[in-house]
Amino acid sequence: MGTIKNGLLGGFSGKVGPVVGAKWRNKNIIRSAPQPSSKPRSQAQLSNQSDFGLVSSFLAKYRFFLKQYFGESTAPSQRFYDAMSYHKLHATRQEDGLFYINYPKVLISKGAIPGVLGATLTQEGNNSLQLTWDNNSEQALAAPNDLLTVAAYAPALQTFYFFEACAQRQETTVPLTIPAGFTDKNLQFWATFTNQAKHPTAATSCYVGELDA
Repeated sequence: MGTIKNGLLGGFSGKVGPVVGAKWRNKNIIRSAPQPSSKPRSQAQLSNQSDFGLVSSFLAKYRFFLKQYFGESTAPSQRFYDAMSYHKLHATRQEDGLFYINYPKVLISKGAIPGVLGATLTQEGNNSLQLTWDNNSEQALAAPNDLLTVAAYAPALQTFYFFEACAQRQETTVPLTIPAGFTDKNLQFWATFTNQAKHPTAATSCYVGELDA
C-alpha cells in the first residue's frame, strides 16, 4: 500500500498498482514495480541455490564462534559473511547432482596466530577421547597460554559441541568427554587456538579427523 505525503500533489511511498514511489537524492520518484520472472531457472542457478542453502544451514549451527573468530574484520556480521564465502567456494562437494559438506575443508576459525600442529585424536573409552598436539609456542605470534578449542560435529544429529578453552598450547594434551546424547557414528573434529590478550583473535583451524564414537 502506498502512502501519500504533502497532499494529493505530493510524492508517495510504497507500491500502488504497477508502480512504486520512493525518495532518491531528496527527490520523489516513481519507478516500475519489479515483476517476477517467468523464465525457468537454469541448472547452474538451481545448483548455486542448493549449494548456498547447504552452507548457510551448516554454518548457522556454529555462527556464534564464527562471528568471534573468523577473519580479521571487526564486524561480527562481516566475519560470518566471510565464512559463507570461504565455505561455499572451498568446503562443499557435489555427487550425483547433490551437494555435501566437505568436512576436511571446513574451518571453525581463521586468523593469524599459529595453529594446532601434529594433532592426534585417540579413543580412550566409550565417550572418552584424548587429543595431543605439538608445542609450537616458540613460533612468532604464538603464546604458551593460547587457549585450545575443539569442535565436534554429529552429522546424524546436525549438531555441534564445543570444548571451549579446554587447554593451553603449552600443555600438548587434553582429555575430552563426549556429552551424553551426543554419541554418533562418524563424529567430525576440528581444533584451533584463540587469544584474548589484546582482542579476540584466533588461528586458522585444522581438521582433526573422523571418529566412530
